Amino acid sequence: MRIAFAVALLLAAPSFADSPTDGVGRVSFGGGLRWTMNDYFNARAAELGTPIERAGTAPLGVQGMASFGYGAFEWLELAVDLFAGFESFKYVGEELFTSVSYGGLIGLRLTRYDFPFQGLVPYVGVQTGPMLTIVTSPSEPGAERILQGWSVNGGATFRITDRVGIFLDARYLYGRVFVGELAGRNVGGVFVSAGVSLFFPPAPKRDLDVPGFGGGTRF
Repeated sequence: MRIAFAVALLLAAPSFADSPTDGVGRVSFGGGLRWTMNDYFNARAAELGTPIERAGTAPLGVQGMASFGYGAFEWLELAVDLFAGFESFKYVGEELFTSVSYGGLIGLRLTRYDFPFQGLVPYVGVQTGPMLTIVTSPSEPGAERILQGWSVNGGATFRITDRVGIFLDARYLYGRVFVGELAGRNVGGVFVSAGVSLFFPPAPKRDLDVPGFGGGTRF
């Protein structure tokens, strides 16, 4: 049964020439959870007698994203991503802090359509761009800063049709801002997203009849 299943996958998989990456446009929308790792910041707060309260809550926030891509070469896509993330945290005896980060990233994705089987589009990428971070609380002065964000991400899209697919993406975004007199706080973190992708294949080549020339001209 396993051999038969593997053979069926191989037979169903199209050749690389049937599904080129170059020339394909993509738009993706989604969102999910944001996990910000701040062990050093939390340890520093505890040393100063104001530990971070975690009772009954998880160190998670929410985030949303939009991604735009264009297949520049056979295995390479130029990607521009917009993102926004939110989380909150609280010191013992202090009021709630909110942390908001948003910005834009540009970079490249190594990808391939219909690999290793029809419908799947895996990818890995590296991006950088500006991100604005705002950390505020009623009890302390806020921190606002524009940073240069750096991101690595990977995931896969499964195309339901030639033009519509669903994706799962995991991204690590690096960015740090100093909060009060404590320490630098990670305002990036791990972003896990799910959503919908729309694909725009390149227009097929066609023959153009030019009057007086008696033949087709291929564009």
